[in-house]
Amino acid sequence: MFGGAGQLARNYKTFEHTIKLRTRETIAKIKRERTSATIIAVTGSSAKTTTVALLSHILAGHSKVTSQFLCNGYGHAIDALLNLRSDTRYSVIEQGTKKPGHIPQAAKLLKPDLAIITLVAIEHYATLKSIEAVAQEKSALVEAVPDDGLVVLNFDDPNVRAMADRTRARSITFGTTGGDYLATNIRTDVCGLLLLTLTGGGHTIDLETQLLGAHNWLTIAAAATSALELGVPAETVRARIASFAPIHGRMSPHTTPDGTHIILDCAKAPYHSIFLPLETLRSITAPKKRFILGQISDYAGNATKKYRDAYAAAVQVADEVCFVGPWAHKARAPQADIDSGKFRAFAKVEALAAHLRETAVKDEVILVKSAKNLHLERLLLDRITEVRCWPDECGRKAPCEECGLYDRPFFEHGGRRQYRDQRQRSRKIKSWLSSFL
Repeated sequence: MFGGAGQLARNYKTFEHTIKLRTRETIAKIKRERTSATIIAVTGSSAKTTTVALLSHILAGHSKVTSQFLCNGYGHAIDALLNLRSDTRYSVIEQGTKKPGHIPQAAKLLKPDLAIITLVAIEHYATLKSIEAVAQEKSALVEAVPDDGLVVLNFDDPNVRAMADRTRARSITFGTTGGDYLATNIRTDVCGLLLLTLTGGGHTIDLETQLLGAHNWLTIAAAATSALELGVPAETVRARIASFAPIHGRMSPHTTPDGTHIILDCAKAPYHSIFLPLETLRSITAPKKRFILGQISDYAGNATKKYRDAYAAAVQVADEVCFVGPWAHKARAPQADIDSGKFRAFAKVEALAAHLRETAVKDEVILVKSAKNLHLERLLLDRITEVRCWPDECGRKAPCEECGLYDRPFFEHGGRRQYRDQRQRSRKIKSWLSSFL
């Protein structure tokens, strides 16, 4: 009896979810048809989140703006449209994918007036497999732009540049090697902060930023180009870029009470992005530099080679390289580096945190790079407050700061109690349903 009741409960839950989704979807479509706001959609294998946040920040100095980033699935596209208000002038929406068809589905709903494509690289390798498949998926956003709309493309990426042929809308390009808007004089100061000049559309703007690393020229150029094409004054663009702070966990700098500088880049770690933060670390002046690597994601081929190559690059930049997690042994560090302490491997995040505390050097810089499953943001939290939640993988997607339970042991708020509560809820549902069978 309970087996039948359990299946009925699951079927009902699926049915309820479908009805809610279809209702929200219908309302979102109505709001899209009725709004006078300019809908801006951004996608790319990297840089899309910060581009959305930065462009929203720029436009907010000029008009009423709503935005949706960090969460970028189809349901979040629906949320973005539902959040439209009568006075909204611009809505800037991040759109991602996990498998073929996700972006086409969202593009059909959003019907963007402006589409921005940052770059194409291997991501979600298990489902997309190839650069060509990624490009095909991303291009759906371009194809959805109406003839009187605008497409902003990265000239430096040939896969993105080619997307201009997929639309009858006006196309504008930006890049370092060519394009309608040219980013030049790209450099970083001794703290790693990006400086550059953007020329195009009748403007030449010298830009100061709070973003770390020369690779962030892409985000700056994409957002600035789009804003200028939308009619935002050049001085507003310059001032708003200068006042924009990095998103937490995406090359965000933090200083601990003991004077350690920690750069968190642990929201995602596709293989193609590993070496860019290392160039940032190279450009920074500090008495000691450390590089922490957790999990690399989204790559084809042998995992050992990826971690080995990452170590080989890191050891040229950092005084100490620490790998943490079940992949740490894949670094294949030479015995001499192990003996000297140049390379250190840690199976547990808690053990790495203790090592960083015990060996802290004032004004040192520690760059933390990983996919988010290891929650390496705890390495920063541990230097500010007491962290008592140390599972190596807790299963939660939200960062520890958002979860807010890092000051309590995991078994008190996750693991055992969570499992017990789930079983109790399941028993109640089965008991209630069995009374009708």
